[in-house]
Amino acid sequence: MVTQQPASITKNRRLGAWARSLLGVGLGLLLALGWSTLAMAQFSNPFGPGNNNLPPAGVERIGLIEVTSVSLDGGTLFDIASPVVFNRNEAGAEVPVEVRARQIETNLIQVVDRALNLIDTDDTLSSASLEVTIETIRGQPVLFAVGAGLAEPRVLLTVTDTDAQYNGVSQADLAERWQGVLREALRQAVSGRLPAARQRQIRKALWILLAVILLTLLLTATWQVLGWRKSSLERKQTAQAGMAVPPDDEFPAQQLQYLFRYQITLEQRLQVVAFLRWLMFWGIAFVWIAGIASGLYIFPQTRSYAFGLFSIPVLLLLTWFFTGLLNRLANLAIERVAQAWSKNELGDLDEMQRKSMRLSTITGALKGLKTAVIYALATLLVLQTLRIAPASLLAFGAITALAISFAAQSLVKDVVNGFLILLEDQYAIGDLVTTGTTTGIVENLNLRITQIRGEDGRLVTLPNSLIAQVENLSRSWSRANILIDVAYGTNVDQALWVVHETANAMAEDPEWGYAILNPVEMLGVDAMTHAGLTILLWIRTRPLKQFLVAREFRRRLRIAFDQAGIAIGVPQQAFTGLANGSGQREGSDDDGASDRAAHSSTKSGAV
Repeated sequence: MVTQQPASITKNRRLGAWARSLLGVGLGLLLALGWSTLAMAQFSNPFGPGNNNLPPAGVERIGLIEVTSVSLDGGTLFDIASPVVFNRNEAGAEVPVEVRARQIETNLIQVVDRALNLIDTDDTLSSASLEVTIETIRGQPVLFAVGAGLAEPRVLLTVTDTDAQYNGVSQADLAERWQGVLREALRQAVSGRLPAARQRQIRKALWILLAVILLTLLLTATWQVLGWRKSSLERKQTAQAGMAVPPDDEFPAQQLQYLFRYQITLEQRLQVVAFLRWLMFWGIAFVWIAGIASGLYIFPQTRSYAFGLFSIPVLLLLTWFFTGLLNRLANLAIERVAQAWSKNELGDLDEMQRKSMRLSTITGALKGLKTAVIYALATLLVLQTLRIAPASLLAFGAITALAISFAAQSLVKDVVNGFLILLEDQYAIGDLVTTGTTTGIVENLNLRITQIRGEDGRLVTLPNSLIAQVENLSRSWSRANILIDVAYGTNVDQALWVVHETANAMAEDPEWGYAILNPVEMLGVDAMTHAGLTILLWIRTRPLKQFLVAREFRRRLRIAFDQAGIAIGVPQQAFTGLANGSGQREGSDDDGASDRAAHSSTKSGAV
């Protein structure tokens, strides 16, 4: 059954023009955004030597000042500032702010280690004796660490005019502020490394390990219970899908609607259980990550690793988790909309089956498109957060994307044509279609390709841009087109009556009646040839039932013809001999037989 309709040609052209216009507007916006990105990046070469105009990670550039933080044992103490250094490979006498920060942190660690060694050898010393003093050298405040058995003051840092300018206070006031911060931080660092503190830290780590193990066991047990529940729902779904649908007169429309809604509800329950199992898996992962990070944070020596070592993995895992969560929530939302659509437009069995096929096709395409968009945005977000894709690389990517766009016109055609196929419901997953030289069942359909399984089992993949004409053999209903040849001398009315009664008897059979919509849609003599009379019969069936109905009808008609004494048509031939001038045959019957054997024969419509 060909689904081409003259009235739909103008509609298709209008939809195609609308889609091309929308695509043109989108491409114009992308180009505008791309060129604005190029202008902002000023076409900087990502492959140039060094590319050191941008500050490194952890450094913020504010005008002509660069700012970074000073940390001790994984905790941020304060921010320092230095004049901007544009080329760090050729800094000269200028000291980049990150180099200065690492030097200050080194000074603090050396003071802590020295004070800890002296306290271990002298029981009279304690971390409270560690003090920070301020001295003015060459007009700038300098902070020193003294006490706790230190033989001489240790330089910690110099408060510069740039630091005071960034913090908005004088150098003396800033030095006093930093003095109190450093005094408290150094004393806590020394106290946290003493033997008594180490024992408390080990006990805390053991409690954290025990809590992680208990939570893991609880989440694993919940995950296993949900797995059993999922298996039970899958068995119910398989059993429900394997049920044969009885005829309409034995299964009212209200029960069909209830069955259809029950299947959707079962699918939603299965999705909820799968979503909860997915949450349990991620819960176990987060418990262990949080437990390891907490254990490392307890000890001052490993506190910095709790931030540095797990920052990137935690960022990736969190992004993966929230991306998967958003993806699954979007799947549930799509299923919810599909369920609402199906409830609002329920009809007879054929409409329900067609709606189910279209819903599964559209939801599958939407889910695939939605997944690609969500994960692409998440990838860009991670790259931007990790500063792996600076502006220069984005500018180069914009130029590359512009070049690829001219070579990806076929892909755009695939997407546009796939969108129109879904919008117009030309065919769906499960339909029997013919396009070009390919005939088979549609197994997969998305915005780019259509996959068709042929009768010999081959899976044919077609880009949607190549699909110009489609013959849908299962849209709404199908038709069995049957041609029967009977002998030329057969009683035509009797043959038509036998065919008619056989078709009606098959339609009244409970085993086949559900598949037949109209047993005798058309019946008559279609042709008269040398083989006899050709009788044409059309039987309208439910979608994809025409082949089964046609095979069974031929079997029944063969039996009915035998009972009625009707012979099938056989090609006939008549042999003629040579004639004399008067038009009479020469020779005897034997001569005529020899003449018929010696000369060629010609075909005739009757014997």
